[in-house]
Amino acid sequence: MNEMEYEDDSSEFDGFNTYFSKENRQVLVKTIDGSLIRGNINLNSESIPMDRVSDLLIKGQNRFLIMYNASLGDRKDAAVIINKSQIVWVMEEEGTLRKS
Repeated sequence: MNEMEYEDDSSEFDGFNTYFSKENRQVLVKTIDGSLIRGNINLNSESIPMDRVSDLLIKGQNRFLIMYNASLGDRKDAAVIINKSQIVWVMEEEGTLRKS
């Protein structure tokens, strides 16, 4: 049996999901129970990249909105997953993060 040499290509590794760019937006979300959640969302979290927050909410296939660095009550820097059917409104905030 011939032994094949294995070449370690780990120096060429450039990370997972490199085909997804991060298009972050800082938003404020109000849910039907009156909760206000402030945090970040990634517009490119769907299989088809989105340009606007409204696109993610309306055209996105995922039933859930994923927020990170979120504040809800006394919780800070949390990850929050919200069922889109529970959202009353979403407002993009001034301090939006783009392509980080």
